[in-house]
Amino acid sequence: MNNYRIFFVYRVKDLNYIHVHGMNMENKKLFTVLISSPNDEMNLVDHHRELPNELLSLLEAESTRINSGHYDLAHWEPYTYS
Repeated sequence: MNNYRIFFVYRVKDLNYIHVHGMNMENKKLFTVLISSPNDEMNLVDHHRELPNELLSLLEAESTRINSGHYDLAHWEPYTYS
């Protein structure tokens, strides 16, 4: 099992960045990673020195789903408990 989990992503298209939000499941700490995304596709080239290897491998494995919008916050449906 991967120690990192992605919760959601939101995009700042004007600035060509993606914010990835998730949690380190081992120590229960939230994280946010700012990743450049020219042409609205995640670019991890400059992040190899900054990110833990396990998180980097998760981002690379999920890059297709992230780029296609699977984790985008805009796709969440609000639900009220009433």
